[in-house]
Amino acid sequence: MLISLYIKHFGLIDDAEIEFGPGLNVLTGETGAGKSIVLEALQVALGGRAQTELIRTGRDRALVQVAFDINRLPWVRKRLLEDGLDTDEYEPDMIILSREINRQGRNPCRINGRIVNLGIYREIAGLIVDIHGQHEQQSLLAADKQLQLLDRFGGAQVLSLLQDTGQAYRQWRRNKRLKEKITGGFRERQQRVDMIKYQMEEIDAARLADENEEEMIRRRDVLANAERISLLAEQVLTNIHNGSNRRPAAVDLLGEAKNNLDELCRYMPELKSAQDNIFSALCLVEETTRELATCRDNVEADPHELNYIEERLALIDRLKKKYGRTIADVLAHRQQIAGELEELLSLENDAVGIDDLLQKSEEDYYTLAGQLETGRIEAAAGLERAIEQELGDLAMNSVQFMVQVSTTDPGPHGKNAVEFLISPNPGEPLRPLAKSASGGELSRVMLALKSILAAADEINTLVFDEVDAGIGGRTLQAVAEKMDRLSQTKQILCVTHAAAVAAYAAKHYLISKSTDDGQRTVTSITSLTGEERIQELSRMLGGDQESQALSNHVRDLLRCRKIGAGC
Repeated sequence: MLISLYIKHFGLIDDAEIEFGPGLNVLTGETGAGKSIVLEALQVALGGRAQTELIRTGRDRALVQVAFDINRLPWVRKRLLEDGLDTDEYEPDMIILSREINRQGRNPCRINGRIVNLGIYREIAGLIVDIHGQHEQQSLLAADKQLQLLDRFGGAQVLSLLQDTGQAYRQWRRNKRLKEKITGGFRERQQRVDMIKYQMEEIDAARLADENEEEMIRRRDVLANAERISLLAEQVLTNIHNGSNRRPAAVDLLGEAKNNLDELCRYMPELKSAQDNIFSALCLVEETTRELATCRDNVEADPHELNYIEERLALIDRLKKKYGRTIADVLAHRQQIAGELEELLSLENDAVGIDDLLQKSEEDYYTLAGQLETGRIEAAAGLERAIEQELGDLAMNSVQFMVQVSTTDPGPHGKNAVEFLISPNPGEPLRPLAKSASGGELSRVMLALKSILAAADEINTLVFDEVDAGIGGRTLQAVAEKMDRLSQTKQILCVTHAAAVAAYAAKHYLISKSTDDGQRTVTSITSLTGEERIQELSRMLGGDQESQALSNHVRDLLRCRKIGAGC
């Protein structure tokens, strides 16, 4: 339920707040007083087009804000939770929508104080309020909305069939995509299978998992230079032990140095560390000698091993050029194509019986869609009778209303398109509701639809802009009574010029225009009760507001409305 509308610096309104109640809420006033401004502010607050021209002259920005009680709208609470917009800063059963209009062009939208994009803002607002302007293409004029309303009017059986049909359609589509995947590109897929098998066999044959490329490179270098390695080791050993005619061996020189230091330390004990260093050096040279001797004795040319290693390294190099920069990359490629091969082979397995599976899923869909169509046709007949009865109560006795259920392309909602058709006058052909006759006739059709579908339509707040336009007399009275009955289950906000409608209001607001001390035009909003309301209804009846007889008539009218009696 709409709790309040706050307007600041919007149009001719400086600062105003309207508090709404359950049932029928009416806005009245002289033509040009600003009723349309209030309604436009509400539309902007619900996500309508925001123009900078709407900002009050002399102000940089305007603000419109609406508060709703969503206690009986669990689907709205669910949507808020899904979008992370449910907050403890507000009452648990309240939602606040606000929009700013800035001259700089930035118009932030907020839900419960959090900025959201305009798309989400409009979607959530659309779950709460439905606005019916006199000549607009409202939600009831949209084909998809008409289909939804017919299905809800059809009740649990139709809605259950709708759900089953949607599931069957999605399964059918999955099977169609699977067959297309299987049958499409068969030759290319087979070529890919052969290529993958070749690559896997090539990589597997190389047995790369047990190889250490760096170790093989080091071993190849040793084998390729075996003679040179032996020669160098022998020369070093000669330098250490045997020396030459010109130069004594390193071991001999170190030994002589050690003997001299041993004697020197007897005179200078502080050179003990130098003595130890020479001894350590001598030991290191002896250890080096043993290592070099082992290297010299173990290194020998092996052409067969060298040839094997070079072939293995060449093979690894070829595989790396084809499948990756390293052995790890080559093995990773092998794992990847193995998964692809498994998927391709599974398609071949799925090909067995896919035609039967596809045919069965298609038959299941059309069976359910046919049952859904039957349910819709039966519901359409009932809806036609109910709507024509409602229109008869609104002085449209000769109207012909039809719910046309036609066949269209299959989809998740079945294979039907639904369109509401109407012939307001005898002899005229049935035409789509969106192309119906006058605004007054369209308003009454809307009112009738809302009355009969009140239980089916989840939206609890309805806004009517001059639903009484273009009608009068007994027809106007019928519209007023219908609005009153609809307000028993829905919250109604109605802009009206008809006293017959306004007299049924649970809350009555007067929109008036005046000038302030600064000679600026200002639109004000006043809640009417008691004598003020009687004076406004007298004005709407076109009589002298000071007339006692007219005032008494208005009092009688209100008394009749209060006790539910016709007048």
